[in-house]
Amino acid sequence: MLNFLNNMNLLPTNFIVANIVEVLKEDPENGVDKLYEMSQNFITDPQIQQTVKEIKSYYDSHPSIKRYIKNMVYNTHKNVLNHFLQNIVVKEAWEGINKREQASQKYQVQIPYALMLDIGMDCQLNCKDCYYPHDHSFSMPLSEIDRLVFEAKEIGIHLIILSGGDPVLNDGLLKLYEKYSDVEFIVFTNGTSMNTERCQRLVNLGNVLPMIVLEGEANEMKEQVNPGLYHQIFETFDLLKSQGLLFGVVTPLKATNLEKVVSDRFILPLIKHGSRLQLYVSTHQPKSGGELTPKMNQWLERQLNDMRRMRPYMAVHLQSYSPFIGRCVIGPLAYNIMLESMNQVVEIPQFNTKMINGARLVQVLKQYQI
Repeated sequence: MLNFLNNMNLLPTNFIVANIVEVLKEDPENGVDKLYEMSQNFITDPQIQQTVKEIKSYYDSHPSIKRYIKNMVYNTHKNVLNHFLQNIVVKEAWEGINKREQASQKYQVQIPYALMLDIGMDCQLNCKDCYYPHDHSFSMPLSEIDRLVFEAKEIGIHLIILSGGDPVLNDGLLKLYEKYSDVEFIVFTNGTSMNTERCQRLVNLGNVLPMIVLEGEANEMKEQVNPGLYHQIFETFDLLKSQGLLFGVVTPLKATNLEKVVSDRFILPLIKHGSRLQLYVSTHQPKSGGELTPKMNQWLERQLNDMRRMRPYMAVHLQSYSPFIGRCVIGPLAYNIMLESMNQVVEIPQFNTKMINGARLVQVLKQYQI
């Protein structure tokens, strides 16, 4: 392994990441420390050395980050972890940035970091006040999804979010995931269609991250959907965790459930049952009836900062441009990155088959940004 790391700069990035995963999986408790020590032997660029040093310092000074990474390494199947790092760190971030910048200049349109496709309305639940009638005219053909993913890759997008009804019901997507193994697919689902066979196929594929919609605790779920769904979702969590899949939770935010869904009472069971990522989604539209006030948003950001500092959990607040938020109505999305030297809004556009209407992706992106 040391010889490999000494010659790391001569090797392809996918081979490098695969061997990094090997180091982490061989010794989850000390893997990060070993990688840092080994990196001193092959990183010669002073700027990169300093960056690695700062990352390691941050890791050492934040116990929750240490626990988060160790939990992820311990509990995630090697193939899933490898694909996640390959697709997100290498393809989406490392290689994707330059490719997206070049495509932006070539086509004179802003290329997003990720793309959200609303692929249909098939769902086995009958939620109260369902926003989505079962209208098959909104079903996006697999051939169209295939084309859009291909075109997204061509312009540097390697993160695709699938929403609309429950995409897990569409087994035809499995071939698509296999075809585009260098794309990370985040799939919004109600979680009820997961079984051992599907989970094993997702583990073998490695590039699918289920995000399960959970509005609140059992009482809230009982009122909005059905009495048994909350417990059924936690059974799905246990199944996903036992198979070594990365997964997370999506929670639609409203003024009425804000305090409950950021409390330890809500969050700690999610962590215990294996969730690695929490997406809170609130509407960005004023006067929608469900939007958070500026004061609520400020309170929420403080709570999420504390959560990330205290808990081994990644929690993010996304704002939706939809005037209302529900189980199947989430995007399009925006994330406000606020750092000392940067304040940037990252947008994730969402398209359905009627918006696409057979057009090329770059043309649809241009129309979206007008």
